[in-house]
Amino acid sequence: MGSTSADWARFYAKAGWRSFPVKAGAKSPVYNGWLQDATTDPKLIDQWMVADRNLGLVCGEKFDAWDIEGDHVAKFSEFLYRVGPLPDAPIASTARGGIHILTAPTGVDHTRYLYLDGVHIGELKSTGGFIVVCPSEVTFEQGVGDYIWVNLPPRPAVPEAPGWLRGLLERPVALRKALPTRLATPDDVVAVLGRLAGSVAHAPEGSRNNYLYWAVRRAIEEGVPEKYARKAMIAAGEDAGLEADEIAKTIESAIGAESVAA
Repeated sequence: MGSTSADWARFYAKAGWRSFPVKAGAKSPVYNGWLQDATTDPKLIDQWMVADRNLGLVCGEKFDAWDIEGDHVAKFSEFLYRVGPLPDAPIASTARGGIHILTAPTGVDHTRYLYLDGVHIGELKSTGGFIVVCPSEVTFEQGVGDYIWVNLPPRPAVPEAPGWLRGLLERPVALRKALPTRLATPDDVVAVLGRLAGSVAHAPEGSRNNYLYWAVRRAIEEGVPEKYARKAMIAAGEDAGLEADEIAKTIESAIGAESVAA
């Protein structure tokens, strides 16, 4: 494999990862239509990836990216000693000393903050988001930083995110209390429940309970009344093929955890 952005884009395309051009020395897409036009087509890749352009990959389709900021890598490393090793996943170091951990799509929409011991340590890049990847270089005040793979993709399969990694999506109690309910109308409630239920119903086998737990927590956090969240998530669990007792235990566990946190 060569070392140009076009070479790498073709390499990523073999895993079905859509790429698009990013401005040279920066982290901004070359144009606004990147999400729609990102591609795995070698001919388009050769047309777009010219000169010294950087390279971006679309998140939320084949993978999500857990983006840990450079200032918090040490804190995250200490956390790993308590919870266990990272999954055998594609992992990269970023231009500013952070890390990207790629796992199977979580079903989370857009970008979400990650918290560790109440501190914002990074973001989950999912549906509608992107990451800059190797062989990109970014110029900033302190110099030039590279994106380098520690575990080189594509691996046989991008693994599911372990529960402890998903736990970083939980907003600290103080922030949850301060945020107003964002659901103004019944249509808003229906929209949120439809999105979350869809994530559960289409979750990969072996991770459906985890998705169900996450969806219940997210629904309540976004302001869905408990009775509606419970009803919608029971139906979503059934659509996913979970047993009734599994569904009940998972939902009660998620609602109970939310009650304690509040």
